[in-house]
Amino acid sequence: MDAEHVAADLESVLLTEEQIRERVAALAAELATDYAGRTPVMVGVLAGAATFTVDLARAYPGQVEIGWMAIKSYSTRNRASGSVRLLKDLDLDIENRDVIIVEGVIDTGLTMNWLIGNLRQRGPRSIAACALMRRPDTPDFGDTRAYVGFDVPPGLIVGYGLDHRGRYRNLSCAAVLAPHVHAAVSAH
Repeated sequence: MDAEHVAADLESVLLTEEQIRERVAALAAELATDYAGRTPVMVGVLAGAATFTVDLARAYPGQVEIGWMAIKSYSTRNRASGSVRLLKDLDLDIENRDVIIVEGVIDTGLTMNWLIGNLRQRGPRSIAACALMRRPDTPDFGDTRAYVGFDVPPGLIVGYGLDHRGRYRNLSCAAVLAPHVHAAVSAH
């Protein structure tokens, strides 16, 4: 779906389909250089990072394994509460493996920090974080290497796998949802 199909719902387009495709290819090339001769495990965070994970793996010029986890972060009034719940655990053994956690957007860093801690307990050789988008004020993750596609401004981002109440995931670009759309839904 193109932005023109839901133009009235969008405040602005952050990233075009072409910008995303080019950056995903560049991230895949960077990962391939850093993981040359190895087969990393990409752990996609469902459901928002599914599109990015698959596109990143397809652009990666070598062997990778893909696993999935689903996490629910709880927040109140746009602030993370610090509470994270595991909805679906990883089905792969990652002991002595190179793990790349793939996320669509890193907002507060709460989910990524939780994932890093959880996966580190499983004895991987290395852990890295790879996000298509990140808020500029997101804290770093200590000694965990981070690969980031774009720094993005505040706003509710939809498209390219990211949703609002189950909608807009199939938008081919990444866009900021218009405040009147999420305000109307929140009022119900």
